[in-house]
Amino acid sequence: MTIHVVRPGESPASIAAEYGISPSRLISDNAIPPSGALAVGQTLVIRIPRQVYSVRPGDTLFSISREATVSIRTLWRNNWSLGGGEALFPGQTLVLSYEDTPLGAALTNGYAYPGIAAPLLHRQLPYLTCLTPFTYGVTADGNLLPLEDSALLSAARQRGVRPVMHLSTLTETGQFDTERAVSLLTDPAMQDRLVAQILQTVQSRGYAGVDVDFEYLPGTQAAAYAAFLARLRRLLHAQGAFLWAALAPKTSNTQRGLLYEGHDYAAVGAAADAVLLMTYEWGYT
Repeated sequence: MTIHVVRPGESPASIAAEYGISPSRLISDNAIPPSGALAVGQTLVIRIPRQVYSVRPGDTLFSISREATVSIRTLWRNNWSLGGGEALFPGQTLVLSYEDTPLGAALTNGYAYPGIAAPLLHRQLPYLTCLTPFTYGVTADGNLLPLEDSALLSAARQRGVRPVMHLSTLTETGQFDTERAVSLLTDPAMQDRLVAQILQTVQSRGYAGVDVDFEYLPGTQAAAYAAFLARLRRLLHAQGAFLWAALAPKTSNTQRGLLYEGHDYAAVGAAADAVLLMTYEWGYT
């Protein structure tokens, strides 16, 4: 993959000619508007197709996948214009492979509300490793707040994406609740009840793992929170699942504030399989 920086006087046609690709491919890959308008300094992704396929009447993604021995997920990823859908037309050119040399492997995760528009979801899924429906909360008595995640789970599986269960202290009113988190971490019976429901949900819904996001924890609960994560991780591993934990974006281990003090980076890092740094919080705070 090459990144081209637009220079004065350039057009999609002139840039495409420079790299030996079709203007339509350049326009499609970069969502250039129909007018062809470019801005000086704008960056464009240049990808050189290695192998292409011209769609014939009666072709489907499934038939092309079998004939070309590439997965449908690869066809979606190589052809952004498909939008994660299955509509084709005769004469359409699909990229089967690119000249790119992979730099390495990456795991990408996306969060989605149950009400996300289906076209938006389908466009993004081919590029994700995991999809995390947002969110399973906790009731005042320590039970799991349900989530209408069936459509998200179905779409994820159809496109080869692993679903991850998201657990937070979000309440019925959509707010993170410090008191509920403290009750859960200090009441063994409440914690036992919630953990049992988490494990049952992971198993029955087919989740690959759990992403725990407890925010606004007082510093006095930092050790208890890490212990809760470590316990949950052990039990999830017994089911073949993993545990992630979200971390507030601290700049030092002495940073004050309810958002930061309950997150002991070293302890949470040791308790979880991986952590997610909520760097977007800097934008809020």
